[in-house]
This record gives sequence, structure tokens and C-alpha cells, in this order.
Amino acid sequence: MELTTKSKRPGMNCSLDVFYEQKDGFSDYLNDKTTYKMILLRSGSFIVEDRGKYISIGTPALIFINDKAEFKVVSENDIKTRTVYFSPTVIRDEFTIEALNSGKYDRFLNAIDDSDMTQNEKMEKLINDDIRFEDDFSNEMIYQDALYLQQFFMKDRDIGYFNLTLQEYNWFMRVFISIEYEVKEQPDNFWIMRIRYFILQLLFTTSADFYRNNRQDDIYKDPLVARVTRYLWDNIYEDITMDTVLKEFSINKNTLNDAFNKEVSMSCMTYLEQMRINLAKHELRFGTHTISEISDGCGYRETNYFTKVFKKYTGMTPSEYQKQMKSLDDLRTKERTFDED
Repeated sequence: MELTTKSKRPGMNCSLDVFYEQKDGFSDYLNDKTTYKMILLRSGSFIVEDRGKYISIGTPALIFINDKAEFKVVSENDIKTRTVYFSPTVIRDEFTIEALNSGKYDRFLNAIDDSDMTQNEKMEKLINDDIRFEDDFSNEMIYQDALYLQQFFMKDRDIGYFNLTLQEYNWFMRVFISIEYEVKEQPDNFWIMRIRYFILQLLFTTSADFYRNNRQDDIYKDPLVARVTRYLWDNIYEDITMDTVLKEFSINKNTLNDAFNKEVSMSCMTYLEQMRINLAKHELRFGTHTISEISDGCGYRETNYFTKVFKKYTGMTPSEYQKQMKSLDDLRTKERTFDED
């Protein structure tokens, strides 16, 4: 199947290397070698096999897949997906799949391998590494355009996964729906321009520092740990006990904890506790819910107990953590504004 969109407009005999699909489950074309893929998921969960290891993914989530990836779903539960396929030439005419894989742009793409660097630091690294531009303006623009694609060139990974809050999901959903509308309706002769703009919006947003801590990078060698972790994510809002997990998987406590200790160096319930605290930290920083609502949403029915557990892992109460993160985010915003000026 050719993953392009042909113009239906009178007098526009052209096509765009962008394709949109919405369906229950995953698309049949996720291993297509001619496009990059962005997938948005609202609910459900699934396990992916990646190079002989297993990744358990909860939702809402956003997935990036490059042309080299082998996306192998081991199991899925109630998945509904929206997928945008696009050729990187949508970003820049020179960015063909062949050119990007040939090494021609490695000097730009390799400079963005370190996801802990800001964009200004990446540009400085590019210069300090003695990369000389034949045409300073042109090559700087190529570098900046390459930044849009950084989620498809993560070190040793062909697939990237992002956790999303409900608010983040709703924002991405609006952009995905906008692409869907332009692809299907093509209301005027500017539909191609708008689709490109919406794709750039998606790529720019996920390239921002905001999403660094939201990647789902947990890979498991043991499929049992992957399945149990998916179950924990699916039911993280519920009152999960060791007994409920043992009953769900018909397994004894020692076998379960031995598997988790070997894989993640902690027991199953400790791992669940850390998952809940990490979710709480994300909601406290980026969400809009009250601390009581976050406590309940992370599976803690008593806010006082939630505060006690949260402080055990972070050294701060939830309100103290929220205040500190807001101060840091405000400081980063000021630094970016200063750098831009």
C-alpha cells in the first residue's frame, strides 16, 4: 500500500507523502520502510518485543517509529490508535530515507544523540566538535531541521514511547484530528501547507525539554515481569495488593518477587509503589489536579498516607515538590527567553 495522500482538489494534480489511519488495534503498516510513524493511544495497554526484550506500555501514550524498526506486539488490551505516516521529506526536501540512512547527515544527527542537552548546548557541541559549515546559514538551518527528527534517532532505539497526562493527550488529539480533517476533506488549496504545519507542531513539541522525563524506556528480559507490569499500569488507580496480583497470574509470591528482584532489583509491590510515585511526580509537575485527586488517581485513597509514601521517596511532601518544580520550570522559561534575546 502506498502511504500517501493524493489531492482531490480541482487543478491540483499532486500528492503528499503523509497518510492518516484510525482503527481498533494497531495498523498493519507499522513496519513500512518508506515512512516514519507517530501513533497516539488513549486507552488500553500492550507489550512490545524489542530485540529479544520486552517493553510494557501503558496509556495515554505517544509512539515514534522510524523506518528501521521492527514493531512486534506480543499482546494488547483494548487498544485504539490514530497513526500519522510521513516521509521526512515533509520536513526538508533533502531528508529522504536513503539520505538520512546513508550517513550524509550524521554530523547533524549525531550531535543530538545526548537527550540531556538543551538545543543551545547541542549547537555549541556541534561547533566545538570542529564541524565547519561550508555555508553557515544553510547548514545551521539543516541542523535545526534535523532537531525535529531527533525522536526517530534516539541512541540504540528505533522506537520511542512517551507517557502523556490527560491534558497532554487532549492537545495531541486536537492536532491529530486536524491532520485527519485536512487529509480527508482538503477544504482548500492550502491543505498541504497546513498538514506540514501540524506535523511540525507534533515534532517540535516532543523535542522540547518538557517531554524528557516522560519516555517509557523500561525494557524487560522476563516476559512475566512485562505482563505483570502491564497489569499494574492498567490497574494503577485501583487498590492492588499482592494477593490480587498472585491470583491474577496464578503464581506464588516467591516466584513473582524472585522474577522482579532479578529484573529490577526490587519486589513487585515496591516496584508498584515507585510506579505510583513517578506518576504522581509527573501529575504534580504538569497536571492540573489537586493533590487529593492525584493521590486518588495514583491508587492512594488516603491523602495522608500518600504524603508519607511520597516523602519517603522524594524527601519532600507533594506540595513542596510541586512548588519546587514550578520554580525550576519558571527559571528555565526565563533562561530560554534570555537565550532567545
